[in-house]
Amino acid sequence: MLPYSTNIILCIIEYFSVIVLHLVYAFEHFSTKEAMWVTLGFIPSLLTIVLFRLVKNEKIVVRSFYISMIIVSYLVTWRLETLGMLTMIYMAGALMITLYSNRNILLEYAISSSVIIIVAAVFQMDIIEKVCPSQLYYIYMILYAFGMVTLVFLINGVNSYKARMEEKNIEAQNALEAKSNFLANMSHEIRTPMNAICGMAQLLSEREFSEEENEYIETIQKSSESLLSIINEILDFSKIDSGKMEINEDEYHFNSLIHDVLSIIEFRMRDKSVKLVVDIDSEIPRILIGDELRLRQILINLLNNAINFTHKGSITLRIKWVKNSEATGVMEVEVQDTGIGISEENMGKLFKAFGQIDTRKNRNVEGTGLGLAISKSLLDLMGGSIWATSEPDVGSTFSFTLPQRVKDGRPSKYVNDSSEISKELKEFDVVFKAPTARVMIVDDNKVNLRVAYELMKRFGFEATIVDNGAEAFNRIEEHLVNYDIVFMDHMMPFMDGVETTEKIRKIDSDYAREIPIIALTANAIKGVEKQFKEAGMNDYLSKPIHIKQLNDILRKWLPIEKQVRIVNGEEKPVTAEDMKTTEQKREEMLFSLKGVDIEKGIRNCGGSQAVYVKILQTFSSSNLSAGLENCFNEQDWKNYEVMVHSIKGACRNIGAEMTADAAYALELAAKRNDIHFIEANHDDLANSYSELVNQITKAIINNQVLL
Repeated sequence: MLPYSTNIILCIIEYFSVIVLHLVYAFEHFSTKEAMWVTLGFIPSLLTIVLFRLVKNEKIVVRSFYISMIIVSYLVTWRLETLGMLTMIYMAGALMITLYSNRNILLEYAISSSVIIIVAAVFQMDIIEKVCPSQLYYIYMILYAFGMVTLVFLINGVNSYKARMEEKNIEAQNALEAKSNFLANMSHEIRTPMNAICGMAQLLSEREFSEEENEYIETIQKSSESLLSIINEILDFSKIDSGKMEINEDEYHFNSLIHDVLSIIEFRMRDKSVKLVVDIDSEIPRILIGDELRLRQILINLLNNAINFTHKGSITLRIKWVKNSEATGVMEVEVQDTGIGISEENMGKLFKAFGQIDTRKNRNVEGTGLGLAISKSLLDLMGGSIWATSEPDVGSTFSFTLPQRVKDGRPSKYVNDSSEISKELKEFDVVFKAPTARVMIVDDNKVNLRVAYELMKRFGFEATIVDNGAEAFNRIEEHLVNYDIVFMDHMMPFMDGVETTEKIRKIDSDYAREIPIIALTANAIKGVEKQFKEAGMNDYLSKPIHIKQLNDILRKWLPIEKQVRIVNGEEKPVTAEDMKTTEQKREEMLFSLKGVDIEKGIRNCGGSQAVYVKILQTFSSSNLSAGLENCFNEQDWKNYEVMVHSIKGACRNIGAEMTADAAYALELAAKRNDIHFIEANHDDLANSYSELVNQITKAIINNQVLL
């Protein structure tokens, strides 16, 4: 009936009170000695407290309490000659045990206590009669027996009721899970044909039709996109409702996240005369740790909500960063609009499922009413909070806070990437074209698809665009078109880029195993390149896509025979030498060096080839030959030791082990003042070191592109 801990506390209080009353009675009617005897009655309470803290088995604690209470209660009432009250004390104990709701323990207690009550009636009636007449005591015994039977039936009834409630609860849980599974399965099943409808409508929209036919196609596109959005919301809600929504924290670039969100929102605002204002704190850390996918979803939900209810004026996105420490902080976000606003009586419905407000007034607004409820649930899961303020016919402000961890604390200094890309696109001079190239772009974001498509048109070809991994896999498996290169988005629903690539590589054909697949990712962070390569991808391109990076990727992976150089406006075939990328030329330079363990040098630089090249540049510009020779000629052996020590360290760093060993031998000789050894070996070190410096300097000068 009551929780175990509550029941134990009540038992202790109840019995403690009984002993205190007996203690007061002892002081008034007996000597201090008798009162001290009564204090032994506190033992059951103290014993129960200790066991409650130390023993996890509930039955042991309850049994210890009632056994010690039965014994000590009898001893105290016998000593004070109040045995006539024993039945009432035991009945109070029985009520406490009944609250624990265990029939077996109550039966044990009833039998044990009844034996003592009966034995007392047979052998100690003279003591009992000092408190109450024998006839009254017998009545107490009969009432006690009926009380025990009643309590047993009460416990049986309670346990039966609890069992039925547990069954009902299981049924309710099963019904809830069945509902969630139904919603999830239906959403998955509907998504497949919906993706096809969206994809086909997109393909039709790129063909030439009459104005009326284009309107039909646009209607199909908008309606299918709206329906797909509703399906996604229902799927997310069913996951949250069933407790299956998982938060996956990982590193992400803040600027890439905002770029993706704004590109989607700007696309959806294209038909509205509403201004989008962006106010983002430039001090937000560059790389954060959190669930980027869910944060993007929340931002898009709030901005979409603002778009739906704002018909003039502006929508403002503000993001600030409150720093807690070097490793943590809180992202504060506001989405403010000049829309229709929300009345005070409707504010309480905002974050409830299916709670679209003023449905009569807003009947033309599409949606399930789940967006805000999902956003709130996601923020709750991530440790954030959300609230809103609004005034009818003035506008609304939705605000949320979200704690995030920091990976790279350097300021992100967000700028509008789309304008930068447009500017870059205008300024970039194409140095080659590939008009016969077959390229496929895979991305679930239609804005990203369009941007990549337009960028690639600058290179003389029109890429095939696909909005999901399943279709990309089917195209490769069917092998109806020989694609030269595939650009694969990393994060896509249901089958992401990594899964799609793994499936493609398992197709039993040389074409599927060898086709270059380039990852498109907004998370170009440390470690992600390894993940892509393990999945079978050949390279990766960061989003937002910059045309110079795209140029390098296309030159590196497109077949040489399909590339045509553009020199002073004239087309010339691309040679193998022209095709060499910066990385390839850098590798050729490095592995041309003699007497240097290149691989060891790169490992010493954290595995970065680019850093190693910079170290080589520093090595060549820090020539210590003159200083070494000067110390030798002046026989300044103390500074000579310092010079050879520096040469040893520098040579070890770049992997020139033979020169480093020679310098180390001379360093030891200088320490022990072995002048003969220094004079015998100085010239060899000086020549070896000078040749090494000259070799590296010449290689760097001949390959300035590397720097």
